[in-house]
Amino acid sequence: MSTAAARAPGPRTPPGQRRPASDFRPRDIALAVAVAMAVQAGAAVAVSLADLAVPAAAPEIDKGPSVPVKVVPVLDMDTPLLKLGGKRDKMKLPDRWVRQAPKPRVEQKAFVSPSAGKTEADIPPPEVKVADAGTAPPPPDASVAKQVDTELDPKVDAGPAANVDQEGHEDGVKEGTEADPLKARAVDLYLARIAGWFSSRFRVNGSGLPPEELTKHKPRAVIVLSDGQMVSYTLTPSGNPAFDAAAQATLEAAKGQALPPPPENYPNLGQKQVSVTFVCRETTCD
Repeated sequence: MSTAAARAPGPRTPPGQRRPASDFRPRDIALAVAVAMAVQAGAAVAVSLADLAVPAAAPEIDKGPSVPVKVVPVLDMDTPLLKLGGKRDKMKLPDRWVRQAPKPRVEQKAFVSPSAGKTEADIPPPEVKVADAGTAPPPPDASVAKQVDTELDPKVDAGPAANVDQEGHEDGVKEGTEADPLKARAVDLYLARIAGWFSSRFRVNGSGLPPEELTKHKPRAVIVLSDGQMVSYTLTPSGNPAFDAAAQATLEAAKGQALPPPPENYPNLGQKQVSVTFVCRETTCD
């Protein structure tokens, strides 16, 4: 079957009559144009009546008095630092010789100190020279020799990191001791959980202070943990007897209780210390 035969027959124009050039009559087109212009004119009138350039007459929000807050960063020394390390780049040959930083070597000298011993045994031998006034003592990792011909500069850079496998993580620091980044994170979360456990048990009743004064008194404690229990604590008072007594009662009540367990992947975290700051809330203090 041909394509022409498959098409549906359309309306035919009678013989002797011209087919119209458009399906729309002139008055229909004129009406559509008039409606479109009316819509545009109405939108322009609405925008002009809105006065968008004039600020709205809304009441200004009172932000309250500005109180400067002093932020003091505190380094948590209880959390183990991540050790610096990493894996070698497999696209490069490994380094056969790893460049080491020069170790400082200083001449043995006696330094005058007010904390020196007073006994005869503390007197340095006669052959040991006395350092000049104002000479800084050598670093603790320096190698001491009786005579040094050329002193090395301990600040000399050891160069870029060697392309060898090193235990640790690339986000760590040189002073870090923990090579497992997941364990370092787990210890951090565990200590935060322990601090929240102690803080949730802090209560102060009958202080007689207004609500704005309750948050000003903050006793602090350093708690030593071992095998899931509190071994000891050191309490720093806040200056308010009621708050200090409540903090001490919270710590004493925790003796012998089972604390939240450590993570399942790291059950043996050893002895740890956690710092806890007891802060009053509206539901726990009055």
